Amino acid sequence: MSVTLGEIVGELVKTAPLGELGDVKADLYALASDENSATINDALDRQINENGLVVSGNLIASKLNKDTSSLKYWDYIGKKKFNVDLDTKRAIDIEPALPGVEYPGYFEKLVELLEQYGNDHYPSDYAYTVIPGPENSVQIVIIGQKLNKSNFYTGMWKSVYSVDGSGKIEGNVKLDIHYYEDGNVRLDFDEATESASLGEVSASAIVNYINKAENDATLKILEDFTLLNQKYFKNLRRLLPVTKSKINWGKAIGAYRLGSDVVNKK
Repeated sequence: MSVTLGEIVGELVKTAPLGELGDVKADLYALASDENSATINDALDRQINENGLVVSGNLIASKLNKDTSSLKYWDYIGKKKFNVDLDTKRAIDIEPALPGVEYPGYFEKLVELLEQYGNDHYPSDYAYTVIPGPENSVQIVIIGQKLNKSNFYTGMWKSVYSVDGSGKIEGNVKLDIHYYEDGNVRLDFDEATESASLGEVSASAIVNYINKAENDATLKILEDFTLLNQKYFKNLRRLLPVTKSKINWGKAIGAYRLGSDVVNKK
């Protein structure tokens, strides 16, 4: 069964950490010919639309705020549309625009409280957007990210919440951390939050729900990590030899019983 270049590129981009899409793009361009640039760009656009990308420090591009009549994205807070330059992670072709959607009465207060929430709870780079919908509904996207490539790690927290006009709220939290110094370790967390009914829909009620949901998710991640470290990694360490030095597998393969058997074809 043959596999197309588009399928290969799509899988590579799909599994890439979002903070490293620019590097993945450069590598794919170096490996593929110029005639395949459209295939690469299409795969990158799908990944951005599906998972979201922070540009110019505080704007978010995702399928939730994609303009249906163009290639641009909506900033409903600043009332403008923009395109994305992936190489520089900046918003380009910015134009003022009036969204054809009605804003709920609590919109401005919600924006104010989300700004304060980020200042209080996100020590990393923080961005958010609020997307108004029909019948006083809104969707909220929050992204916190830390891109420290000089120390070989990138991390991104993304949470999405939906609030309908009746006050029902639900969400989802994703965490993707990649550490790649002398190895390749990745933490991938994806879990829905517990839905709730707010009763009276207000900006403070929405942010209180977000605060509780993200605290619960953080505790769950820490519990899972502690279990992994204290139980599974601890058991694994007991099975591994203690050498107190790194093993150069290229030179050492003949020095161990299994390697010796392979080398001598026993």
